[in-house]
Amino acid sequence: MKHGTKGLLALKVGGDSLAIVLAWLLAGYIRFYVLPGGRVASFALFLQLSLLVIIFNIFFLSRNGLYVEELEHSWRKETNKLIFSSFEAFLLLVIVLYFFFSDKVSRIAIGLYYLLVLVLLVTERTIISSHIKASYRKGRYTRRILLVGYGEKLQRYEKALHSKRTEGIKLVGQYDGQGPYIGGAKRITAASLREAVNQSEPDLVVIAYPGREYDRQQAMVAQALDLLNEKVIMLPSLPESYIGTQISDFRWIPALTLNAAEIGFFQRMIKRLFDITACSVGVLLISPFLVLIALLVKLSSPGPVIFKQKRVTKDEKIFTMYKFRSMRSDIPEGDAHWTEENDPRVTRIGRFLRKTSLDELPQLFNVIGGSMSLIGPRPERPELVEKFNTEIPGYRMRHRAKAGISGWAQVNGWRGNTSLERRIEFDLYYIRNWSLLFDMKIVLFTFFRGFVNENAY
Repeated sequence: MKHGTKGLLALKVGGDSLAIVLAWLLAGYIRFYVLPGGRVASFALFLQLSLLVIIFNIFFLSRNGLYVEELEHSWRKETNKLIFSSFEAFLLLVIVLYFFFSDKVSRIAIGLYYLLVLVLLVTERTIISSHIKASYRKGRYTRRILLVGYGEKLQRYEKALHSKRTEGIKLVGQYDGQGPYIGGAKRITAASLREAVNQSEPDLVVIAYPGREYDRQQAMVAQALDLLNEKVIMLPSLPESYIGTQISDFRWIPALTLNAAEIGFFQRMIKRLFDITACSVGVLLISPFLVLIALLVKLSSPGPVIFKQKRVTKDEKIFTMYKFRSMRSDIPEGDAHWTEENDPRVTRIGRFLRKTSLDELPQLFNVIGGSMSLIGPRPERPELVEKFNTEIPGYRMRHRAKAGISGWAQVNGWRGNTSLERRIEFDLYYIRNWSLLFDMKIVLFTFFRGFVNENAY
């Protein structure tokens, strides 16, 4: 792979440059030759700016890691980076044109260019990704990986390497292991990590040890710092929820903020705008359906249509959550606990509503009112929150964000009477890695696999 890295880099830079210049020229052609009111003479200045546009875009694409070879080609992550990089380049271009070019450049042409460059870059990168995957199947661009150490983290990493989503991987061996060698990897016997690398010729060295082997791990990390031509990564003994956490420093002392799960102020504004817009449109579209469910609930058993219950949201504030009533109102609820399978309190229509999560629809009004968000950790009752806070480390951190109708944990199957620890891991991962596209992804997943769930009784 070391010899193929330059070829892949040239392919990506060349493809991106072609997409950028094509978008720029196509935008100019449409504005000055197709749309009315265009001055053909202005097209000459537009052509002269092509090189500047390419430089701006390639700079931001490079700065945002789009020329770094990753083990797994994630279309979503790459598309997110492409959109963000293109927007940064677009803003810089607008600023430069405003301050340094006396001749006005058509704003329509610039707007057309931004739309076209997004489409062409995503299309071009999708084609390149398909080419790379086809090359993997032919044995080209193969990434050689050396495992160093042992333990559960390294075992999980090896399994992930051989998942369906990861291609073009060759495990060349394991060095400094203990017990059975992971994934049947070849045992590398050497006096040092440098010697092991010389024997196996890897592109990537992955180091991981159990937490009790801290000194042994540090000694190996010290050897890894001497490797110049191989990329080295270490798998720390941290929960999955810490993915996305940045390592900072205090006077050159590395520091990891343990409770850093929080959505920033500007991001919260965007999230709130998305919540209000999406839920308002949703209520208008499904209002006849809401009326139908309300009638069915009313006719199925005596009692109110809407069930109100105290729940906990951001900053542990207690609010009243709305649901369509799915249980008989003449049977006392008893102590706080999750509904169990074949619970006698659940009505016939209520069983269907709960199984399909349609009983949650009135929470759209909770979102519009501001007590909930469309996407976020599911809210629990105050009694259960108090109990879980004392029993489960990190549970309180879920309340760094507003409670949601759906969430990352729910669409991955962690709802109802399932592992709270795993649910917390997914909730904290969501908070640390929030983006508007992430919310949209969860909304989409909710429709396909979040409404009906085997754990919803």
